[in-house]
Amino acid sequence: MSTVTALAVDLGSSSGRVIAGTFRDDRIEEVEVRRFPHEARLVSGDDGTEYLSWDLEFIWQEIVAGLREAVAQFPDAVSVSVDTWGVDYVPLDADGQPLTPGRAYRDERTIRTHDAFRERLSDEALWAATGIAPATINTANQLFAYLQEEPQLAAQTAQILLLPDYFTYLLSGERGWSRSHASSSALIKPGAHEFSADVFEALGIPRSWVGDITAEHTVAGPCIIEGLEQLTVVRAGAHDTACAVHALQRDVSQESYFLSCGSWSVLGVLRDEPLLSDDARALGLTNEATADGGLRPLFNITGLWILQELQRDWEAQGRTHGIVELIRLAEASPSTGATINPDEPQFALPFEMEKRVLAALDAQGVDTEGLDEGAITRIVLESFAARYARGIADLAALTDAPAQQLNLVGGGSRNKLLCQLTADALGVPVVAGPVEASVLGSLLAQLEIMGHLDPADRNAVIGSTARTEVFEPR
Repeated sequence: MSTVTALAVDLGSSSGRVIAGTFRDDRIEEVEVRRFPHEARLVSGDDGTEYLSWDLEFIWQEIVAGLREAVAQFPDAVSVSVDTWGVDYVPLDADGQPLTPGRAYRDERTIRTHDAFRERLSDEALWAATGIAPATINTANQLFAYLQEEPQLAAQTAQILLLPDYFTYLLSGERGWSRSHASSSALIKPGAHEFSADVFEALGIPRSWVGDITAEHTVAGPCIIEGLEQLTVVRAGAHDTACAVHALQRDVSQESYFLSCGSWSVLGVLRDEPLLSDDARALGLTNEATADGGLRPLFNITGLWILQELQRDWEAQGRTHGIVELIRLAEASPSTGATINPDEPQFALPFEMEKRVLAALDAQGVDTEGLDEGAITRIVLESFAARYARGIADLAALTDAPAQQLNLVGGGSRNKLLCQLTADALGVPVVAGPVEASVLGSLLAQLEIMGHLDPADRNAVIGSTARTEVFEPR
């Protein structure tokens, strides 16, 4: 069998990676070629207002450097695809140049403009038009805030590109609005096949800012970057969760429940049609798309971000702990029985996370005196497990199909305490792994798009490639 390599550019909200995946002997061997940290920082706008923003130029330079290293190391590389977190976008002027740094979804501009947004489009109307749960992080809210707070730049905007499509555009010169990423925007009709004119009109967002929805698992075009011309740029899955679910070994005889566990916990089920009942709306369900034409009704739950922010708080106080040490401390801490609700808005905000967690516990009458890092970490992990159990129960009620197991992928699959707590809370086995599910899903899709892998053989390749561990409920 011939050997071929695909390259995955996987961008998370705290780091980016360029991964080479070489397909031989019915398995994929992954090599991390380049990893780079990045974070959102406050940047002054033209009016002096500070906005939380991504450094797009730095990210782009790292992508190109990583791809050049990959091609030098893997001369048989044939394709590349970019995936990112959801909802963020880049405004372009008439010459195709970015008008602002990449505004970050956690920026407070969408909170400042939320009342005005709701006057234009109520939560109920947004759900009816899109099947997406109302949230200030949604692209619709971000674009409305852009129009309200940066009207001069908005007036110069010719189009907007969703974040992964922006980098695909830089690589190939081709513009598109990838279905899986657009489905998280609250700008698209239920089923995720076309933008909603009603939403654009209600919010005053120019419809000309976007084109038509772009199908994925398709070729964007040849790479136009010097030294990378051998690569074909493909749309293997623009949203990282869409890539992650493509790396699940699916049993078509039962519902596929999944948890992509990273900074966000994305808990959902794979379906062919959206879940649009009143109960689904009341529960905060959101209907997003897979990259292969299906849907993934899900709950977006604030996830390991809470622990990341706690680590930052403790480090600032001189109490530095790596995640492995924190889990060890949590394992040694007895359960207090107390939990927080990760869905509460304050836990999605940066800074002072320990103060927020302790305040939430105090409000419940929990004695927080003497709670150390291990005890707080255990409370947070038990809170996640309890929330996942509620979410799976809600999804099972909506689909009328009880969960037989939960596939837990992403960085959280390395956290054995979290996996076991989740299995205990759900009462069903948790299959943990693959860790780098987004990367594996991107590589699998690229190989299928380029004709090197038959989709019918995907399950077998996942089985021979991915490391998984089963946690039985105790």
